[in-house]
Amino acid sequence: MHRLFICLALAFTAHAQEIRHTPLTLKDGGTPEKPAVFDGKGMIIDLGIDVTSHDWEKQGDVWTSRGPFEKHPPVEDVQRAALFIEEVPIRITRDRAAEQKSGEKGKVIFAAPDSLKPGQMGFKADGSIYFRWPEGKAPGTAKIFLPPAGLASCVNIACSYLTVKNITALHAANDGFNIHGNRLGIRLENVKAFSNGDEGISAHETTQMDVFDSEIAWNGSNAGGVADVNDCTTTYTNCEVHHNLGAGFFLEGKSHRITHCLIHHQSQDIVVRGDAQVEQSDNEWRK
Repeated sequence: MHRLFICLALAFTAHAQEIRHTPLTLKDGGTPEKPAVFDGKGMIIDLGIDVTSHDWEKQGDVWTSRGPFEKHPPVEDVQRAALFIEEVPIRITRDRAAEQKSGEKGKVIFAAPDSLKPGQMGFKADGSIYFRWPEGKAPGTAKIFLPPAGLASCVNIACSYLTVKNITALHAANDGFNIHGNRLGIRLENVKAFSNGDEGISAHETTQMDVFDSEIAWNGSNAGGVADVNDCTTTYTNCEVHHNLGAGFFLEGKSHRITHCLIHHQSQDIVVRGDAQVEQSDNEWRK
């Protein structure tokens, strides 16, 4: 799906449907015979904080905030993104050579501003953010977003036998759709997980989940746009996965099936770790 089409679709939906700026936690499930259904009817959950008009120090395409943002301390873990330019996640980058040379265990040294590649960022000692603009985004024309303080996800599923559909999840600090625990009978239909700090969709522990007709893109996790781990069992059918910082799919867990999916603009398509069993069929890969 083209980015312009996505933006227009979201803009159109925003006029007609609910826009929510707080996380959604779903606790009311059903039974195997009668699963509960939560239909967002086009709901957009956007946790992003627009900081475009902040007082930025500008040196070419490297911008630095004048001081830290409230409740947004430096993020040492490069697993996730801490800043977005429009839909694009900015990668936290550390100077591993300098850290090792320091001889100090646990020392954190971020890459210097002048060493950043497009789409990378770091933090100054006082917590100020600096970043180099990503390719395809021009200063003065694109908006800059922070995820919320803390590690909130947009949608938290905390029950079993639940179908969730027609929701777009944006700009979470953690996951777009997050599922923890012994959850059975979880089904996602026609959801969109765009530009979240960690994964777009992530199942944990012994979750059993099926995902249909969904799109997962521009998420900031170093693992993948989808990361299903621990002892979970998941399937993805007729989904589109693209432009995530990590792989399209990062799969540990027990078993997974990916069928009739389109995967494109990914440095890696599907990464399998441990003894996870992964079945793939009728998928399409594009550069």
